[in-house]
Amino acid sequence: MLRAALVIGTAYYGIRVEGERISSGPSSILSSASCSLPSDCIADHCSTACCPDRSADPYCPNCHGANFTCLATSTQEGLGQDPAFGGTFNDFGYKGNTGFCKYQAPAAGSGLVNKSSMGPRALSSGRVFAGVGLSQAQFGDMLGNALMDGAVACGMCLEVSAKQALWDCDLTQPSNRYEPETWPDQTVILMVADQCRDYWDSWSDDGTTPTGNCATGHLDYDVYPSDGDVSWLGIQNLTWRAVECPVDGLPIQFAFSSTTNSQYYLSVHLWDARVPVDRVEIEAECSNGTKFWVDTEFSSNGWFYQGQSHCLDLVAGWPTNVNFRVTSVLGETIQEAVSVPIDTWTQVEGWIAWPPLNATTNFERSEYSQSTKANAHYRHCVKY
Repeated sequence: MLRAALVIGTAYYGIRVEGERISSGPSSILSSASCSLPSDCIADHCSTACCPDRSADPYCPNCHGANFTCLATSTQEGLGQDPAFGGTFNDFGYKGNTGFCKYQAPAAGSGLVNKSSMGPRALSSGRVFAGVGLSQAQFGDMLGNALMDGAVACGMCLEVSAKQALWDCDLTQPSNRYEPETWPDQTVILMVADQCRDYWDSWSDDGTTPTGNCATGHLDYDVYPSDGDVSWLGIQNLTWRAVECPVDGLPIQFAFSSTTNSQYYLSVHLWDARVPVDRVEIEAECSNGTKFWVDTEFSSNGWFYQGQSHCLDLVAGWPTNVNFRVTSVLGETIQEAVSVPIDTWTQVEGWIAWPPLNATTNFERSEYSQSTKANAHYRHCVKY
């Protein structure tokens, strides 16, 4: 496979790489199970309670575990009971916080970030309304797949319906903060950028009422209020489902965690995937000509590769030139040949190497598209 030349500053900012679509395939659907109390859903994870039929499980109204197909084919509910709101708001901009998924960079000096900061283009371009923290009940892997927290959830897009305040495009100013009765019903697209763990598994003594702010189905919106105040914005009731991200013609991007890569270690985030990534492999080639695909593992620092145990020495030029094989949660696989600009990158302290590298393609459209009313109040905010 020929490697593409480096092209800096394309329409999507980044460096293009050469790739091809390998295969496509269906995702598995889980069978149903039962629980006796809502708290049992957390304790036992109710790993198969919501797919494909939840009607027999009145105490398990929500999917548990970051299974995209499950979350896309059933309606999730934010448990809007005091003291646990269905949706809350996080002052993301004033913390220099990159979030678990490292989707936004802290600006130099002040540490401020905003919606237009460096990060996935689906978010910074306005295609997605906001980033969001997802309850650990859905953020973590609880389905026995041995995936690390966030491996499927990071970058997953959610279609959320609720009565909520209107915001400006940069999410700095809500309207009618103190008059929730005037808030319109809205459907917006959010991108999972963080986990929400605050007492997510805390329940009342009788096991019927969540007492933590990150209970099953809970969403914690990332906003950037100019006054730092996120009070009086809690959403009592919301429903949501997983959908494919509104990436349109944007390709996937490879965002490396560091400009320092070697035959022993590299780590990369996958941005703007239409549907979540399930598996990332890297092709290693030894100096004796032996080639093999190596699975990477996931952490908050991205999909990381440790190659020292695979052969004594890798071919010259690696890891400057790396072949990736990426598989979606729906079973589709694409392969990309990446030319890594180790000598020209800029390291954003505490974050990633900039700029990210453009793939040549994205996963194909799926049956889990957003509704036509999604982001209706914010379509004027889309920049490109």
